[in-house]
Amino acid sequence: MNNFTEIQKVVNDIKDIKIQWATNIAKAGILILSKEIKRQKFWSIKEFNIFLQKAIGIIRSARATEPMLFNGISKLQATCWMLKANKKINIQILQNRLSDSCLDYIKEIEKEEKIRPIIGAKLIKNWYNIMTHCHSWSVVRALSMAWKQWKKFHVYNTETRPLYQWRKTSRDLLAVWIPDTMITDDAAPFFVDNLYESHVNIDMVLIGCDTIKLDGSIYNKIWSFAIALSAWHAGIPVYIVGSLTKVDEENKVEIEKRAGSELWPEAPKWLEIINYAFDMVPAKFITWIITEYGIIKPQDIKKYVKKYYPRF
Repeated sequence: MNNFTEIQKVVNDIKDIKIQWATNIAKAGILILSKEIKRQKFWSIKEFNIFLQKAIGIIRSARATEPMLFNGISKLQATCWMLKANKKINIQILQNRLSDSCLDYIKEIEKEEKIRPIIGAKLIKNWYNIMTHCHSWSVVRALSMAWKQWKKFHVYNTETRPLYQWRKTSRDLLAVWIPDTMITDDAAPFFVDNLYESHVNIDMVLIGCDTIKLDGSIYNKIWSFAIALSAWHAGIPVYIVGSLTKVDEENKVEIEKRAGSELWPEAPKWLEIINYAFDMVPAKFITWIITEYGIIKPQDIKKYVKKYYPRF
């Protein structure tokens, strides 16, 4: 009997937001697959197939809006089909090669993680006021890279209810001495629009994403739509930082709904609460998408995916 305990632990940590952010989720899910594929004992390829399908099903159940993880699983499945085409392959070789395939995907993620901040930093100019939302390692690294280049700018970020991921963003920025100001989610669209004659004019919106759709739209933390809409209305550029490994090529990724108890733990019994974790930013609101292959127009996403990630 195969054991799924370690896999379930990782999935529970993802569901409980102990492991969060798309890249970390993808790494954790693919890494535990690699470990368990190699560690467990199988008496036949048939037994291994049953294990693999169940393990994949458990991991896919972790979050609904994680194509970077799902694309890694697709790569693993394609490799598995290719290896099994060789009827003489034995179970141990199959396990080792599939485990290595998982690790190769993680290396691919880590390689492109280093590239995007360099590209993103080039877009940040001296004395910019930059609006961001939620927490994105890609955004934080791009801002940090620009700061190391002696560019002076100020970041404004939202509180990001109900789990307040802005706290992580602010800690990361302040740790490297980047000036940072927090505003409420509700105030963000009004603040960005620059209609009010205040002392702050926003120059750019810079946010991450969890999913990129083939039409160039993206899914990101709830309130991203409102902020991007406001920026579009005001003619402020909206930049998205996201790897092409986050593209939902099969158009199957759904926006996750989380428990209402996150919003109101002691809500009245019969009250219905809708708690979307993400929303969608339409392609027309987006100026550029910053990827590992350069700065791409939203309408060109499909072309780039076809060129660089045909396996998806």
